[in-house]
Amino acid sequence: MFCDHRRKTTRTYYKFDEKIKELVKEKIQKKWSPEQISGYAKKHKLFSISHERIYQFILKDKEDGGKLYLHLRHQNRKYKKRYGHPRNRGPIKDRIFIDDRPKIVDAKERVGDWEIDTVIGKNRRNAIVTIVERVTKKCVFTKVESKKPSIVGKAIIDSLKPISNLVLTITGDNGIEFAHHLKIKQELNADFYFAHPYSSWERGLNENTNKLLRQYFPKGTDFSEIEELQLKLIMEELNNRPRKDLGYLTPHEAFEIAFEEKKRTIKNSSVAFQI
Repeated sequence: MFCDHRRKTTRTYYKFDEKIKELVKEKIQKKWSPEQISGYAKKHKLFSISHERIYQFILKDKEDGGKLYLHLRHQNRKYKKRYGHPRNRGPIKDRIFIDDRPKIVDAKERVGDWEIDTVIGKNRRNAIVTIVERVTKKCVFTKVESKKPSIVGKAIIDSLKPISNLVLTITGDNGIEFAHHLKIKQELNADFYFAHPYSSWERGLNENTNKLLRQYFPKGTDFSEIEELQLKLIMEELNNRPRKDLGYLTPHEAFEIAFEEKKRTIKNSSVAFQI
């Protein structure tokens, strides 16, 4: 069953209990960074807690009069700038970070996991929402008049709705334009995850796709002058370039093969259910 498969591939949830807190305190006092603690614990299968969550724990300790923050290498300006009071960390509510994303997404063993970003035009007017599938490299571009969350959210839903059978997860950065992630999740029936701040490599394929798009629209381009047809032709050009890592299939061909296979699976499942 699909639900069983999802359960097996989803990372184990660990409560940030007293035992974990004591280990975190011990390592922080030894000058370990939250990233080092998180990475070490995962590697040795002690627990799976993101470094962002550890920073939050340190911040709470500081607010309660604790001194853990004094052991951080960046205890002053940089620490405050990035991990300040919760009300200063941006208005995106109920974010789920990439730490909780199923392992199968990292392994690239299925089609349906997408990365998402926005490319900004001249004077920060207009933007292009860039979406790319991690296995087939299929890209979807759509122009929006602003980065307003409602506008970007609708553009994402409209772009992916026709192929929602192969939209399982979406991973974006922490831009405010993705604040409607819960609406996107609901409409597409797909899980939405956020990469860590300042960690663009966690969406490396998306970053590379943005660079390809910039070959057509260098920085300083006024996106208000871009026609939808022009953007569509560029998207089709990129999707129809053969890729070595796809056995010289094009992203379009690779995605269509997966899409047709998904439709057959759904059809066969429906027939079996009726029988």
